[in-house]
Amino acid sequence: MAYPMSRAVPGSECVPLPTSPIIWGGYVRKTIRACSLVAFLWAMAVAMLGFFSPLEVARVFEDVAHFVPALLFVIGLVGALNLGKEIGKDFKHVMGYGVVKRTSEHHGHTVVPPRGRRLVYASMLTGLLAGCVLAAIIRAAAGDGLGFLLLTGVAVLLIVPTIKLLKLGKIIWLQARAEQRIHRDIVSSGDHVTGTVVAVTNERFIVDGRAMFHVDLEYPVQDQTQTLRIRFFDYPVWAPAIGNEFDVWTDPERPFVQERILLERRYVGQSFVNIDDEPFPADHISGDEASAKVEPTSDGTAAGSAALGMEHIPQWMADETHSEGAPTPKSARRTRFLIGVPPNLIALLALAGTLLVPSMIDHVPWWTLAALWLYTVLTIINAGVYWQFMLRRRWFIRSGVSFGATEAAVFTGFFAAGFSMLTTHTMVFAPLNREIPWTPAHVLTWAAVIGALLVFEWAFTSNTWALKHLNAEFPAPPEAIQEALTGHDPEGIDNLERQYGYRAGVFLCT
Repeated sequence: MAYPMSRAVPGSECVPLPTSPIIWGGYVRKTIRACSLVAFLWAMAVAMLGFFSPLEVARVFEDVAHFVPALLFVIGLVGALNLGKEIGKDFKHVMGYGVVKRTSEHHGHTVVPPRGRRLVYASMLTGLLAGCVLAAIIRAAAGDGLGFLLLTGVAVLLIVPTIKLLKLGKIIWLQARAEQRIHRDIVSSGDHVTGTVVAVTNERFIVDGRAMFHVDLEYPVQDQTQTLRIRFFDYPVWAPAIGNEFDVWTDPERPFVQERILLERRYVGQSFVNIDDEPFPADHISGDEASAKVEPTSDGTAAGSAALGMEHIPQWMADETHSEGAPTPKSARRTRFLIGVPPNLIALLALAGTLLVPSMIDHVPWWTLAALWLYTVLTIINAGVYWQFMLRRRWFIRSGVSFGATEAAVFTGFFAAGFSMLTTHTMVFAPLNREIPWTPAHVLTWAAVIGALLVFEWAFTSNTWALKHLNAEFPAPPEAIQEALTGHDPEGIDNLERQYGYRAGVFLCT
């Protein structure tokens, strides 16, 4: 999506993160899911304090009634802390910009702006408050008056900051959505002109793999020519050259207000400077250096761009130009199928074993059956996600759902099911000691639970292979893909699919 000039002026703390409307919508859904899950995990972790006290660690290993809540407490706590980072990572794309955090003289990365962190804190406090209320109710039901009073007191103290941060989080969320609407209105009804790059300066600074440039942009506005120096970030494979074009939209009522001037870089049909041999070219790239430019080839790609190092190009492009060479359509389809085989096999084993346990194994307590069903459901969900990838479902590629989240859930279910089975004598130690015969239920449940370790290891392989084979049989020019991923046109990604068969979405950007 186009971004305002105010974020492109030299010295601005903001780094624009342009995304197409479809990609932006995917980040919105990812952020909502992350916020909801963080609140749930915090609530689950704190609610477990209703069943056990961290001060009584010794009792945790003596009784399953204490161990399982303790395990869920740890899982919820670790999961919430790790997932909380994803909120900021995704929400900066919803806001449309990040702020630079320097890691060295020539490198840095973007983080969510300080006010954007309100969502993280609001999600955390909401979960903590809900967890305290649930834990207090559990303590009251168990007749623990002191525990009830302590948890109630903590809940009361959390009410005011939670309400405050929820209001602030709602404000920043509504502001981000309102800003997107304003930008769409300016693009659809504002004045549109083409800006031309007349000078380029490479600032020798890399942010998230993108180089920082200052360019002098010349464009007409109200019968006069305006020349402004702007700062923008892009991958070195698309280093700007003299004559490159930008789309410029202005609000007819306020044509000189920087917040109402929107910019968007063009990629298709443009020439780019080849900086393969010299990662940091001369400070100023003038018009006399046209010989250093990389002209687009007949298929729209920049000649020589494939020779650039992987650090010069976006991740989706690195995956699609991997060293093994482009796979054939048949091998790509076969690889997508193979990627999905282990998770689907484990889901089938878990379902079959869980269904057979009640009829084949005696004296299985309800909590073991509950843990097995929880594990089964999580493996089925994970298998379903892999099926969506195997079939290249459009909604899946655009939704932001990832293998990592569902695989982490399966691994969590592994701990719950595994411990419950170990504490159920007839499921583990009785057949091992030959007190009872082995049954298909034993074999299937054991294989399914141990298979969680395979799923966890498989995550690394599948994530490595996924993007390499998602669109392997549907090649498209990189410049056309980049323009569709970052452009204002809501039909850009659909046009990319209609023209080349290439399917794009947030899945490519994660």
